Amino acid sequence: MKTVEIQKILVPVDFSSASLGALAHAEELAHRTGAELHLLYVIEPVVAPMEFNTAAIIEANQADRINSKLAELRDTEVRHGVKAVTLVAEGEAAAAIVRTVEEQDFDLVVMGTHGHSGFRHLLLGSRAERVVRGASCPVLTVGPIDGRDQ
Repeated sequence: MKTVEIQKILVPVDFSSASLGALAHAEELAHRTGAELHLLYVIEPVVAPMEFNTAAIIEANQADRINSKLAELRDTEVRHGVKAVTLVAEGEAAAAIVRTVEEQDFDLVVMGTHGHSGFRHLLLGSRAERVVRGASCPVLTVGPIDGRDQ
């Protein structure tokens, strides 16, 4: 059996407790394997119609806030000397995550799942499931830790 070496771990975060739980698991894996963590936030398109200039201003402000929050998250949650970088992508979340995996050659994705099932899962779909099906590397999903995201 071929041994898989983990050097780069992608952790999509949306600041929910599910994604923070995934980050905790990924940080521990990175610490044990010496891998580098990449924290990814995906800015999804705004569906409400608005003038182009207004949308550009909102997106610029949102990107600045997201970058600040990601840096704060990295500085407070990533320990043990683990090297971590932050990334921001745009688009539908699952597609953007899969695209990032392909473009940057990740060895593992660790992501939270909100634990929806039944009708709610049918309506909302599962980003994690779409990433599992689309990513070219293994995907470790982590369920909600305290139930707040369900």
